[in-house]
Amino acid sequence: MDQLKIITVADPMMGLLWETWPIHRKLETHFGEQISFGTLMGQLVKDVYGLVDQEILSRYGKTVALNQYWVKLMQIYLQEERLTGMPIQMGTNERLFDENHTSSLPLDRGLRAIAKSNAELEDQVLYELQYDTVVENKQTNDINYLTKLAANFKIDKNKFSANYKSVNLNQEMNIMSQLKISQLPAYIVTYGDKSYVIKGLPKYSEWVDMITKISQGNLKSRKVTFNKEMVLDFIKIHPHISSLELKEAFGLSDEQEVIRILEDTDLKTKKIKKTIFYSLK
Repeated sequence: MDQLKIITVADPMMGLLWETWPIHRKLETHFGEQISFGTLMGQLVKDVYGLVDQEILSRYGKTVALNQYWVKLMQIYLQEERLTGMPIQMGTNERLFDENHTSSLPLDRGLRAIAKSNAELEDQVLYELQYDTVVENKQTNDINYLTKLAANFKIDKNKFSANYKSVNLNQEMNIMSQLKISQLPAYIVTYGDKSYVIKGLPKYSEWVDMITKISQGNLKSRKVTFNKEMVLDFIKIHPHISSLELKEAFGLSDEQEVIRILEDTDLKTKKIKKTIFYSLK
């Protein structure tokens, strides 16, 4: 039986992408090996000065224009949190953009340099980039940050630097151009010899309907067992994950069911708003 592949076209800085993790996890558990996942780098902000208010930029200069844009961007991030409730915090640490950091491309390049073609590692690196951007508010487009992140994945400075310099995002941009993808996030869904571009942010039920239609009923969701052993096994695959994602992954009605079952574990925890983030020590 053919496997269906979902390739997410997005940029690691995107709050909209962060909000899709709960549905992503639910698809993963409920369809298992029938579905694989990947990411295409959307390269959202090539030059932040193209996004700032041009009149403010010309009259008052770069600093004022960037300040105004950052306030607007923070408001956008916080509005996006309402989509699924994945916690987003803004204004607690560093800004993503300043006069020395004017693009999101370093996040795209950093992900490729660390994960290379390892799909499981790509998932983990993307998650850390997103968490550090929208929760910890780190300047994730800074090369020093990216070098430290690489070290966390046991890639030394020299190897990361060589990988980073060799990254070429042109092919990914060409694919987006060929498929006429101009709005992010989008999805490229491949099954057999056919590919489809899905735009917008489908709900889980909409994904199920699309998967059923595209596979002509060959791919079916399965029942997922919820117990401590199953949850801990899932966390071994995703060593940094939230109670909200686990709630969706195991088809639960309340995050508290996850929180209660993981109370007596040695997992490291951090509470952000109403959600607990778990990580392996």
